[in-house]
Amino acid sequence: MLSFSTAALFASILFGSVQAVPVQLGKRIDQTISASTTAWEQACITAGGTRDTCSNVAVTAFTSLQESGAVCDQQNGADSMIDLAKQLNNTGDMIRLAQIFAQQPRNSPDKSQVPYCQVAPKNAELNGLFHCQFSGSNFSVFSGDQTGNVPLGLTSLNPAGSCPANPEGPIPDGVQLNTLVTEPIAASSSVGNATASPVVAIAQASATSSVAPAASVLSCSVQAEGVN
Repeated sequence: MLSFSTAALFASILFGSVQAVPVQLGKRIDQTISASTTAWEQACITAGGTRDTCSNVAVTAFTSLQESGAVCDQQNGADSMIDLAKQLNNTGDMIRLAQIFAQQPRNSPDKSQVPYCQVAPKNAELNGLFHCQFSGSNFSVFSGDQTGNVPLGLTSLNPAGSCPANPEGPIPDGVQLNTLVTEPIAASSSVGNATASPVVAIAQASATSSVAPAASVLSCSVQAEGVN
């Protein structure tokens, strides 16, 4: 017969082993958000930015990926990344990485799809870009007030969860887009539908030019949809 102390020790070990097993509630999708801007921050420092300046912009940007972030916070963060790139006269890696960041999937507290920003970006380099969704998302529902269920300028999105950098579909849960792609616009990208392709074309042009006005994404998408 077990003594009280032996029984207590056994119970403690058993409880500890149970506690060590991760609990899978299946109610959220998240990621290591800081990894989304690590490469950009290093490119920023290499370009001559101070560690504090580069870090402050990066932290503000990756914090937007949390489920508490407002719908346009991610785009605003990417705009700030591009603003600093231009200040440092680095329109190569820093802008490319900011464009990829703008398409990183965001955390979802309940596996609902995260809605899309419905405001044009400040920098033309972000025209036509929007975040992918994680593959574990419930593709029949969006969170929020249902006003951003289609990316700005598009009439539909096919396949669901895709983005210009990854037009084949959504991103595996928790994975960083910057580990899967090196360019913000895939060579074969035609995300959306037949009426939406001009939007992607604008984004492709913006990746190499900062001259085009941000509003052009709206005018081209309206014309493409047959509205005079």
